[in-house]
Amino acid sequence: MDRKPLFPGKSCFPLSPDRHARIQANGFPVAKDDQLAVIFEMLGTPSDDDISFVTDQKAIGYLKSFVPIERIDFQKKYPGASPEAVDLINKMLQFNPYFRITIEEALMHPFFTKVKKPHKEMVSEVKISLDFETEHLDRDKLRELFCVIIADYKERRTKKQ
Repeated sequence: MDRKPLFPGKSCFPLSPDRHARIQANGFPVAKDDQLAVIFEMLGTPSDDDISFVTDQKAIGYLKSFVPIERIDFQKKYPGASPEAVDLINKMLQFNPYFRITIEEALMHPFFTKVKKPHKEMVSEVKISLDFETEHLDRDKLRELFCVIIADYKERRTKKQ
């Protein structure tokens, strides 16, 4: 019943670094509420296998600059969770995307057995294509997209008040 964000980061180096970060690790600014630091508090710092998909040497250096932390035991964090729920969250929360459970595997996971209604399920005949998936998202494009989303959020929030 602990309903709050699992990864409540407030900054994200290098896109939105904490301007007050003072501790330096291998030349990189470190802040306790940096998004990756918050994620690593749960998942543990990534191993060499976990970062094997990363090709940028500076990014690898940044990832290796974090102080080693062990992965938490989600069964202890969520003692009321079923073993199936803990297994699913462990399979979903993998740093390396190639080690994560696929959506198809997740939907077939035993956690969903009690709520699935196969007779109501259908597969779309139309392939969904999202334009942004083929786009190259460099730093400037990411900033632009974030600004659009933030502006939209602020506008909707103002209209509600």
